[in-house]
Amino acid sequence: MVELIVVGEGQTEETFVRDVLAPALSASQIYASARLINTSRDQRGGALSLERVRKFIGHTLRQRADTYVTTLFDLYGLDKTFRGVAETKGLTPAARAARIGKLLHEDVVAFADCRPERFIPHVQPHEFESLLFSDITSLCDVEPGWQEQSAPLIAARAAVDDPEWINDSPQTAPSKRLEQLQSRYRKVRHGPVAAARIGLDRIREQCPHFRQWYDRIVKLPALQAQQPNIEYTS
Repeated sequence: MVELIVVGEGQTEETFVRDVLAPALSASQIYASARLINTSRDQRGGALSLERVRKFIGHTLRQRADTYVTTLFDLYGLDKTFRGVAETKGLTPAARAARIGKLLHEDVVAFADCRPERFIPHVQPHEFESLLFSDITSLCDVEPGWQEQSAPLIAARAAVDDPEWINDSPQTAPSKRLEQLQSRYRKVRHGPVAAARIGLDRIREQCPHFRQWYDRIVKLPALQAQQPNIEYTS
């Protein structure tokens, strides 16, 4: 059995992990659960700085030595305190996300002083909503009347190589396109429902960066807790 903790930004990611990701992974004896980073005493999610993320994940890794920890963070709007955010601009979305993830891995492992393989960073280009563009028809089936407004969404998807390329400006990021066109779109309510309707197979087919992450975590071997080193003297 493998235990995987998925650290997310908000309730959308938490629900996606619980309702979509965890049931799929359980078939491979991977038991996933979500944890959100507290940003204040009475609020969770959002406003994630590198310091807050490093501390939260580091403490999570220290709690037990036989669990894996991964992340589900959006590249869009990622705080500039994360190394790589500024200097990777101009690279492809997946290349940016991979570079930022590599640097985050270095920061967290150094802070937690843990086995490197236990932390698997994932930064989603450009955000969770990019996954929903994997199947516009299924996305628009979530609410009555959405199919009538699907043409701009179809055009946005057709204009890029894959959904993870849909750009990240404040006007045209995936979530902004949905909010502008679907007046009843609510991230927490509709996002996980749409992802479940589309299905992980379709999302993995259309989103290469997400697929690489999923394919990696579904094959994780069980961890054995390390025993303390004991020196014996005669």
